[in-house]
Amino acid sequence: MKQLELPEPEIVANRRSHYQEFVNDMPYKDKVFWAKQKIKEFFKECNKRKINEVTVSFSGGKDSTVLLDLVLKVHKEMQLKIKVVMIYATEITFPSTMKFIKHINQKYQKEYEYLADVTIVSPKKSWVEILSQNGYPIYSKQVSTMINRVKRAKTKNSLTKWFFGIDLDISDTAKFKLSKNRLFLLDDKMLAEWPDISSDQAMVEYFTKYQDKYFFSEKCCDFIKGNVKHDKRPSFIGTMAEESQLRKKSWVQHGCNIFSKEAMKSRPLSIWKQRDIWKYIQDNDLEINEAYGFDKTKPLAEQKLRFTRLGCTSCPYGSAIEDKFVEKIRELKIDNGYEKLNRFEILKQDYPNLYKSQVIANGMYKILIDMGVRIRTDDLYKKLYEMRHQQIEGWYSKDCYRKNILRVMCQIENFDDYKNKGEAYVWHYSLDEFNQSMKYFEFKQTNQKEVNKYRKEIRNYYSKNNISIKNKL
Repeated sequence: MKQLELPEPEIVANRRSHYQEFVNDMPYKDKVFWAKQKIKEFFKECNKRKINEVTVSFSGGKDSTVLLDLVLKVHKEMQLKIKVVMIYATEITFPSTMKFIKHINQKYQKEYEYLADVTIVSPKKSWVEILSQNGYPIYSKQVSTMINRVKRAKTKNSLTKWFFGIDLDISDTAKFKLSKNRLFLLDDKMLAEWPDISSDQAMVEYFTKYQDKYFFSEKCCDFIKGNVKHDKRPSFIGTMAEESQLRKKSWVQHGCNIFSKEAMKSRPLSIWKQRDIWKYIQDNDLEINEAYGFDKTKPLAEQKLRFTRLGCTSCPYGSAIEDKFVEKIRELKIDNGYEKLNRFEILKQDYPNLYKSQVIANGMYKILIDMGVRIRTDDLYKKLYEMRHQQIEGWYSKDCYRKNILRVMCQIENFDDYKNKGEAYVWHYSLDEFNQSMKYFEFKQTNQKEVNKYRKEIRNYYSKNNISIKNKL
């Protein structure tokens, strides 16, 4: 398959307009050929730049296992002398993962002489430190990023407007709006004041990190994989465009291979889908992490997988969508083994100690509950889930919804004189902007007196509870 020789803007436009054809319609064999061609192109550029060492990001998951196999086969075919280094960023993962990584490294070293020993990189911070100091991930990296930026906005910007229906005539706002059913996550009071469980001793003992106020950030991956990301060696990465809008956008913009002065990266699996990964595993008889529960003796259609993805055990990204899929399977009464359980229910069932330490003890259960992820096998979690969702329903009730939107907008404003390097950051929504928002939510219009009342209420609430106002700087 010959690379299209088009000027850069036309190449980007071509990838964008033909995305579905690349990802959904391209035959599997062509995708394998495509991936190998991209790997060859990358190695040729490395030779041209006289680079003698490249890395393969290896998580111990199925995608990176396929990536490693492809890279080493191409490397051997090209008879290269470039050293290949498997690099693993220590995650909060399954007991089998580290064992599998070391086993695969030793197995491939017997066949590929230029494969070095695996490099294991520790995170910049512990998982508990990341959550408590930098915030919890929620829904997706994009949602976590948007909430974090709005809550810490030093100036009035597009996000602080679009979240509340202000200036919606600006083009391309849809992907930067927060769903209305997630707006309660912007309310500091809702995040701090969970249902009172003090009278239930079992719940008090179970939810040990209960009353801690929590907040959101997309930074967890940066800290866990940060030392890998700062590795300047050319790297192969096993990401796919279909996994998220951010990854799709990156592939459309840059393609599979990135040859910049700052970094060289190859993502040869970008146009692959999950079914392509599983087919490659079966066609090439690859060993994969036992945590998946993959049975090599059965065809793909008969597999009853424990997990479809691994990564960090308590990562919530994508869990809300997965849980809705599981709920539909339950409604249809389809019996297909693990598919009747979401990843956290499976975690509790098969890895109870991991579940207790990574979901309950570190407070991740709060994120899952607010995302609407059910854990039907945990009675205390179910009880708290119902209590919390009654609280959320109350936030959106006819008598409270309008007031809460006004309160949240007043929280996001910078009403104090923040100073950083001599600069002061103070901004407010105008009365006209408040009323644009009221129109967007189909509420009655507000006035300056009412706005000032809620501004005063927020000031008093922060002062009374000793809350640093958003810690923006």
